[in-house]
Amino acid sequence: MKKTLAFLMIAALCVTAFASGLLVITLKDGSIYEFYLDEIESLVYVADDELPLESKYMSLDKVAFVPGEEINLYFFGTSGLGSYAWIGIIPSDIPHGSESENDLHDVQYAYVGGMTDGLIVFTAPWDTGFYDFRLNDSDNGGIEIDFLTFEVRE
Repeated sequence: MKKTLAFLMIAALCVTAFASGLLVITLKDGSIYEFYLDEIESLVYVADDELPLESKYMSLDKVAFVPGEEINLYFFGTSGLGSYAWIGIIPSDIPHGSESENDLHDVQYAYVGGMTDGLIVFTAPWDTGFYDFRLNDSDNGGIEIDFLTFEVRE
């Protein structure tokens, strides 16, 4: 939530800067920095904290991984799912909801059916970008019931 709010504040500042030609940044220590638009080459917001991430059925120890890094995905509360329920790594730009669509685009997957909680060790994709762990209720025309987004970066 804090990251989203910070991003929105930065976006609002950028809109104001484009309107007035001046970007003014005030830091927590009271330092004030002013930049004219023609002085700015780029503006990037990077969150350095690697806080745990959790959804309704899954959690991660951190949100960003390097290509090929092991990812420990914890799942829980999955009792009652069919024996072919599965979790897969899907690129984030793939539309949500359809197990069949997820199945067409999964980079890796593992079945969780029959287990109520546990740990699955995945390997981060080699291509950088945003991905989702998506929990699907079956392996035959089912639905996606949960997702958790993470990033792969150098």
